[in-house]
Amino acid sequence: MKISLEKGQSFVQLSVPDAKVMGRLLGKDIPALEIEQARKIISDGIRASAPDDPARKKVAIIIPDNTRLWARGDLFVPVIVDTLIDLGVPSDAVTIIIALGTHADLDETVFPRLAGERCVKRIRILNSANRNADRLAHLGRTRFGTDVRITREACEADHIIIFGGVLHHLIAGFGGGRKYILPGIAGYDAIQQNHSLAFLTDGRPHPMVVQGRLAKNPVHEDMCEAADLFFKGKTSVYAAVAANGEGEIFYAGTGPVEETFQTACTRLDHACTAPIDKKGDFALISAGGYRTDTQLYQATKALFNAVNAVEEGGRLLFVTQAKEGVGNPEFESVLKEYANRSETIGSRLLKRFSMPAYVAFRVLDLLNRFDITLVSDFSKEETTALGFGYTDNPDDYVERLDGRGYIIPFAENILPVLK
Repeated sequence: MKISLEKGQSFVQLSVPDAKVMGRLLGKDIPALEIEQARKIISDGIRASAPDDPARKKVAIIIPDNTRLWARGDLFVPVIVDTLIDLGVPSDAVTIIIALGTHADLDETVFPRLAGERCVKRIRILNSANRNADRLAHLGRTRFGTDVRITREACEADHIIIFGGVLHHLIAGFGGGRKYILPGIAGYDAIQQNHSLAFLTDGRPHPMVVQGRLAKNPVHEDMCEAADLFFKGKTSVYAAVAANGEGEIFYAGTGPVEETFQTACTRLDHACTAPIDKKGDFALISAGGYRTDTQLYQATKALFNAVNAVEEGGRLLFVTQAKEGVGNPEFESVLKEYANRSETIGSRLLKRFSMPAYVAFRVLDLLNRFDITLVSDFSKEETTALGFGYTDNPDDYVERLDGRGYIIPFAENILPVLK
């Protein structure tokens, strides 16, 4: 069997004996949505959800950053803006806020890829506040103890529009919806407080904090409470999109934030979970190409999904270009410093949580439990320093594989589930 695993804007071509392949995990065969159809769904929903007397309202549009390019904000955010202006909202009453969470501020040169060239020319676009205390408003505290501080420009708006994708997420269960408020446009300390709920009091990972789980997931529940505090006294709407197993947008829905989020989660689960009868001895996976694999830090989402299809101790060939490098200095330093002693990270994170360190903690756990070989733009020295195996001959790697396993070409989008 000839297979192609995307790496940036190119491919790693492999030949795998049919007898070794247990299956290609692609999710349901759900066709992509026509872009014009998706644009109409979003425009109609924005119009139907408009507040009374929209011309007198301040509007904030919250959009994803450059780690969510697959959601195609460059195509859909202009539709939202055009609809608002058609409703009579002045362009100077609209602010687009990039939901960075704890990610670094983005340069204006990136804005067209997030919101389209026309929006950049006529609408104010801001990075969310993150550590900038002067731009944060304190809204209250959740029952979990999180002090909710949110980007002030969003708090000053009368009407909130969230645009962004829904996908399986390592600790929130699902990304999207309420997550665009916390962590999206929240302050750094609030984000750390929320994410620390991923641990039990003894430093072990919380068993309910996993991909695809919302019920009894404290991280999700805390996010919902923070979003409720933010939306109080405002009108709001969510324009959601979701990608199928091949990374193509198959769903768009626009309406009340919680209802639209829950519907999108259900649709995503139907499209992108892959039931398997048994786990394999190996998996050959790609993070999905240039829209999802520019940084190793972000591409690890594919790894967290794919290991669910592999027996403990099994092997994974992990293809991701990472042309921008590791993507986060703290993530990189923890991977290097705590190799072979990941158990010491849990107690440290319980006292002072950091999302990059937590992701590194989870990656180190996988590196201890599985044999993971990384195919990227990193050199051999860089790859092994991060704790991964290295090969410059993927065909030879495949030839030496024992047993049978799965091929997951778009592993960021596919969550294997054992029947």
